[in-house]
Amino acid sequence: MPNKPSTMTTGSFSGPPKVLALNLAVFTAVQAGLTLAVKRYRGVDDVQTNMIGMFGAGASLSLTTNIFGNQPASSGQVKPTTPSAYAIDAVRTGALFAALNGAFMKLGQRFGGKNSSQDVYYYHTFGMLATLGLEKYEKNFRRGQLMDDCLSLLSDSALREIKIPPGPRLKILNYVAASKANVTAHQGIGDFGVHETISRA
Repeated sequence: MPNKPSTMTTGSFSGPPKVLALNLAVFTAVQAGLTLAVKRYRGVDDVQTNMIGMFGAGASLSLTTNIFGNQPASSGQVKPTTPSAYAIDAVRTGALFAALNGAFMKLGQRFGGKNSSQDVYYYHTFGMLATLGLEKYEKNFRRGQLMDDCLSLLSDSALREIKIPPGPRLKILNYVAASKANVTAHQGIGDFGVHETISRA
């Protein structure tokens, strides 16, 4: 089979305004939705999670363009006309999008010095554990899906459920209580935010 340009190179983001709007809407919705779903399932926002989301977006874009688009095939390309051809082009386009996204993220990590595996849902949680010297229990919080929005609800039984030993449990609960008191004292409200500047008890 001769090499054929993928959908990305044949005008998926060009053409009549209606077609362009449809392609862009499908691409954005699938990429955001799939990335969020995978992130929730895996409990981590890393290169692999974003590549999966981009693969789905690229594949969906290919299907939308080939099925609903009326643009003629580019020179040297045979436009898919059968279900199997649609599927092959969708996989090819999705893989290309995923590979490019992964490459860009790896470059960003290398030159930006950022760890993209740091999940945004655990930002304050991991900050708390680092402050207390309890980083080794990050995986326990991931397994129990105790994210930032659960911090103000932490209890001894919840920590015991994710197999945190008694000593670290006391430190964490003391930190949470101190954080609540600090927020209430300085803001006069009962909402909760973790402050990494709180000194160890």
